[in-house]
Amino acid sequence: EARRGVERESYERKDITTRSLFLMGEIGINDYNHHFFQNRSFTAEIKPLVPLVILKIENATKVLIDLGAKTILVPGIPPMGCIPRFLNLLPSKNHNDYDKLGCLKWLNDFSQYHNRALKQMLQRIHHDPTVTLIYADYYGAMLKIVRSPQNNGFTKESVLRACCGVGGAYNADSLVCNGNATTSNLCTEPSRYISWDGLHLTEAAYHYIARGVLHGPYTEPAIPTRCTA
Repeated sequence: EARRGVERESYERKDITTRSLFLMGEIGINDYNHHFFQNRSFTAEIKPLVPLVILKIENATKVLIDLGAKTILVPGIPPMGCIPRFLNLLPSKNHNDYDKLGCLKWLNDFSQYHNRALKQMLQRIHHDPTVTLIYADYYGAMLKIVRSPQNNGFTKESVLRACCGVGGAYNADSLVCNGNATTSNLCTEPSRYISWDGLHLTEAAYHYIARGVLHGPYTEPAIPTRCTA
């Protein structure tokens, strides 16, 4: 009887693992954040982190596969050059450093560099043909909001400003927020903002991204319908 119970539990666990959609976090951006906020060298210290971060994601993905996961969603990182905290931290007097949306071009290029490396890893990783590895395009999903905020329920004026923050053109002056002045201004309409605190997105922004990931078009390949029902 005990053996049958163990076998039944093992079968149920395998069945759940087989039918579930596993989300591989949002790995990478915090590794880069830490170094940016410490004023580390981009060329010598931050960009060389990318292969190491990708390797960690690859190893974690392999662990999930070994545990029986069949459908794994691995997200890229968002356009860091459109994030208020980075716009405040890394200002440029050269207007050519910004795109027409007001985002830092070189920092968005870095985000795309990470995402390209991630997609290449997912294509080359060896796994059982019954396993589906899905790339989630957080970059494209967020950029769509930034480009057309009013079409997605956000306001044009708040696109590059933090909802809850204080100081500077982006309401995200980390030197003020983390210094002696610890107060911040609460926003009355968080659903109209993309950025919550200058670094993390609002619930409204994540809702838009989640919808685009679950139902398209921001995944490669599309998520199986059994995982979205």
